[in-house]
Amino acid sequence: MAITDSWVELTQAAVDVPRNARLRLTRNGLTLVPVTQAHLTTQRRIANQIETRLPGWMPIGEFKLVPSREGYTPEPDVSALPEEQWDSASSEFDERLVPFVIEVVSPESKNRDYSTKPDHYAARGIPAYLIVDVLSATWTLLTQPEDGEYRCSQSGPFGKEIEIPVADQTLTLDSSQFMRV
Repeated sequence: MAITDSWVELTQAAVDVPRNARLRLTRNGLTLVPVTQAHLTTQRRIANQIETRLPGWMPIGEFKLVPSREGYTPEPDVSALPEEQWDSASSEFDERLVPFVIEVVSPESKNRDYSTKPDHYAARGIPAYLIVDVLSATWTLLTQPEDGEYRCSQSGPFGKEIEIPVADQTLTLDSSQFMRV
């Protein structure tokens, strides 16, 4: 019997999961995963920068990218949608609307964020994927998806500006505002 994402959601709703943790289905089973304050603070600071630096776009977080592919529905930490596409009642957004995704690395997600997710996001045609590593105080921006992989990569330490192309604009994130574990 296969466990589906909807089963995990139902279980999470029925189980009293602490606010500083997430319930994840991994190959090892159902796991309670801690979320660090550095992760939460950095996620919030990125959303704030999107809101103030990207006119006409709305920051989104804690959402699912649809459609599901190969049984996988990613849940990026942060992204943005054009204001006219944003729906406050929705927790799922079509991958074609998302110009970039951002994942903030947690101890339990490091391997997925660097190894698995780039392939998933590139296969979906997401134009840019930013990995913010609060464990090492570095970032990696992957762009130009083609044939299921990103062709360009830029990296740097926290403190450098990160330029993400978004439609006819450029989102410039100040990584000196990101928090390190």
